[in-house]
Formats: sequence, C-alpha cells, structure tokens
Amino acid sequence: MIRPLTLCLLLLTLVACSTSAPAPVADRLVITGWAGYMPQAILDAFQAETGVTVEYRIYEEQPAAIEQMRAGADYDLVVMGSFFVPQLIKDGLLAPIDYRQIPKFRYVSANFRDLSYDPGGKHSIVYQWGVGGLVVRPDLLERPVTRWADLWDPSLDGKIAMWVTEDDLFAIALKSIGQPLGTTDPAVLDQAAERIRELLPRIVALDPTMPNAATLLADGTYPIVYGWAFDALEAQSLNPAVEFVLPEEGAILWIDTFVVPASSTRKSLAWQFIDFVLRPEMSALITNEIFVATANEFASQFIDPALRDHPWVFPSGTDLMNAEYLEELPPDILSYRHQLWQELESITTR
Repeated sequence: MIRPLTLCLLLLTLVACSTSAPAPVADRLVITGWAGYMPQAILDAFQAETGVTVEYRIYEEQPAAIEQMRAGADYDLVVMGSFFVPQLIKDGLLAPIDYRQIPKFRYVSANFRDLSYDPGGKHSIVYQWGVGGLVVRPDLLERPVTRWADLWDPSLDGKIAMWVTEDDLFAIALKSIGQPLGTTDPAVLDQAAERIRELLPRIVALDPTMPNAATLLADGTYPIVYGWAFDALEAQSLNPAVEFVLPEEGAILWIDTFVVPASSTRKSLAWQFIDFVLRPEMSALITNEIFVATANEFASQFIDPALRDHPWVFPSGTDLMNAEYLEELPPDILSYRHQLWQELESITTR
C-alpha cells in the first residue's frame, strides 16, 4: 500500500517531469526561531509520525529573520513576536492561516484569539507567552531590586546582563520613566533614548545565541539579568537563591506566534506541524521542557503541577497589573525610534 505522503511525492514528480518548473520538496519542513525555543522531542516526534525531516534554524534577532523573509528565505514556519505581525501582514509577507487544516486550534484559549495585533487571527496563531522581568540574586545585592528604575543605580554597574535589542531596551527605559510602551511622542522616545545611553555602558551584553542565562545567575557571575520565567526557573534549579522580580512599574508581557511566510512552498506541512503542536500533550511537553506558558487551555492536565501552578510561568491577574505588551508603532514613529537606536548602537557595553 502506498502511503499518502509517498503518493503525493510521486504525483509531484510526475508534474515536475511534464513542466520546466521544479517540484517543491514536500518531505522537509524548515522552521526558524530562537535558540532553545523548540524542544527537540517535538521535532523528533513529528518526524517519526510523518516521515518529514524538520530543520530548525536559529536566528539571533527577529528583525534579521524578517529581512531574510523579505529576501525569500526558504522558511515554512517562523516563530515571530506579536509586535512584528501587523507590519508583516501589511507587507504581504504572511500566508492566511488555513484553519481547515488546523482543527486543534479549538484547544487555544479564547484569551489568545482575535488579538489586537492580528484581528480575527487571520495570519498568526499564538505559540507561547509570558512576562519579562528581572532575574536576580538578592543574596549578592546590597539592597532589593524591585523596580525597572533600580537598574540605573550606579552601584549596579557591571552587575547587570541582558540580551541587547532595540525593543527590549526601549521597553525597559519607557517603563522606568512611567511611559506607555506604545508611546508615539518623539519627545518621550528622546527621553527613553537618553536613559538607554546612560544604561548601556553599565550592562553586559549577552550572546544572542545563548538559550538562557541560568548558569551565569546560578554561579553569581551576574546578579541581575533581564529575562523571563524560564531563565529564572532554570537558574533556580541550579541555585535556590535565584528570584524572579516583576517590577513595580509593570512587567513586559510578550506573545510569540507561529506565522507562515507567503513564499513557503510547503504550507500544508506548516499547518500540519502547528496542528501537531496544538495537541494538548504536545503543548504541555513544550511547557514542561522550556518552562514557558502555553495558550492551549486543554494542556493543563499534562503540565507538571509545579509549573502549572507556578506564578512565574502562569502569572495571576494581580501580577499582570500594569503589564503591557509591545504594540505596533506607526511607521514614522518606528522609523524615528530606529534612528535613535542606530545612534545608540555605537555605545560599548561592558
């Protein structure tokens, strides 16, 4: 008996023989995302079930991945922050989601559907979510760190490490001065840029290919790292002194999505992979392995109770007070902010 996938490949081969255009390779799926953000167990399970070889390519920053998409990179599925989705839609770089091929989308919580960055969820599906805060070693600090503004304390020079990106630094700076992340006031962005100018020489830039900073926190190399629940939990497993602080000015809420490039020649495989990940047990496997919250409300029964009930991974409504997620900025404001950032990039970190 010929397997359906094999039959499809045979048909594609026949079509290729009758035309000059080469047939797309249907037994390969190319995904790009952050380092350590897609458990190998998921990739292996999908490949074992379907016979499809999955190639997971690591990007160092999302804007670089976007430029690669514009250049026609051979990507079938991209893990993309919600902040970038609106512009990708406007630029026609994303394929509309074919929900007919993703029946398990029904497991996604209503709280993570029809969100402002993609009304109707026409081009993206939530992958994981969480909050950004400060991972700290209180035992190595002279006084508690409870606010974003505390990072500017001169006594912390050289003790702070983070992945240096435009989005994160402007978000932290805006929070530190009590301004909304979606500000469109150039004068406020100027203020934030000055804050960043003051902070950059005092911080240590982490390697963007590092999956987390757990070891650096556990051994006390850096007592403060801007990071996420998975950094904090991994570090705490190595050293119980590690804590995760959601700053008083409000945490930075983030949502990562699955998007499919319009240029992909293997969209059906991309839909199949998303549907596979949305199986409750698979969504739970991801949370169990990388300590990041899932939007799949039916996965909770398979999630380790220690994670399912952990306020760092699944923060409460109280914890999320004043939390904001990055919003799309008008093109002129985004361009202005990027111009400010380019001027700041020449500043040397420690």
